[in-house]
This record gives sequence, C-alpha cells and structure tokens, in this order.
Amino acid sequence: MAKRDRDQTFWKVLNAALDLDFRKGHLKWTMSELSRKSGITRSLIYYHFGRSKTAILQEAVRVIGEQLIGVDTERMEQWRTGDWTKALIRSRQLTHESPSLINFYFLHRSRPTEIGESLRALEGEYNKKLALLFPHLDQIERQALFAFFWGVTFAPDVEQPAIEVAVKSLKALTRKKSLA
Repeated sequence: MAKRDRDQTFWKVLNAALDLDFRKGHLKWTMSELSRKSGITRSLIYYHFGRSKTAILQEAVRVIGEQLIGVDTERMEQWRTGDWTKALIRSRQLTHESPSLINFYFLHRSRPTEIGESLRALEGEYNKKLALLFPHLDQIERQALFAFFWGVTFAPDVEQPAIEVAVKSLKALTRKKSLA
C-alpha cells in the first residue's frame, strides 16, 4: 500500500481482518467476510489494501513497526530526544484503537510464516534502535529495556502518571549506567 493517511476506513478493515484472522485461523477468512465484518465494500478494501489477504496482514506488521516499535522518523525522533513517555503513550493509544494488534503479534511472532518472519525482523529493528540509543548498555540491559517498553505498551490499565514515574526511574538508571 502506498503511504496514505490512515483513515477510518483503513482502521475498520485492518481491525476486522486481524479479528477474523485470530478467530477463524490464519488466512481462513474471505474478503466477503471481511467486507461484512468491517462494513466496508470489497472495492474499497481493494483500493486500500489490494486483493491479497496477506497484504492486509502485512499492513498490520507495518503499523506495528511504525507505531509500536517506532521505526518511523517521527517516533525515532521522540526516542532520540528522550521523549519516551510520549512515544509510549502513542503506542498505547494504538493498542486501544486496535486491540487485535496485540493478539495478532503474539499469535504470529513465533510462527514459521512470512508474517512471523516479518514480526521477528521488526523485533531485530527494535533491538538495533535500542543499541543505537543506549550504546553504553550491554545486551542483557537492552533486553530489559525491550521488555520494559514492550510491557508498558501492552499492559492494560496502566495510567499515564504511572508511565511517567516508570520512565523517570528508567532514565535515572540508564544515566547512572552511562556515567559508570
């Protein structure tokens, strides 16, 4: 899909596809079912995503990469400037707007499929980002950061003040490590 604004139609279709994939099985749903579930005509689905069910699911992978893992330019800048709270809150907003992304990620990340490979590649990109941003941390410490950020993104019912306190504490720890 060409880089377009993700409008309401995009999200209806993507959320419906993720839900169908989770409930019916990987790619065991039809475009007609997707159209009914999303309330979007097949022609509009084809306009946004093409005719491939895999292409729709690859869009979910792209969303995870851009919005959750933060490999897009805007999100990388938030990380570079230390605005981790804003980055985490935006990621959490996405998980509330598209709760099936969480199921999709955990369902597919360890599977030996194209989607699973794409998700694992994104995890590798996330780890590269952490290595770039935290060169003073060793691999185990970066894995801890990965777990922290990923956990906060997916943890339900964690309010913004708690995220701010956690990020403040984490920044203090990473600063101490860089000074050591």
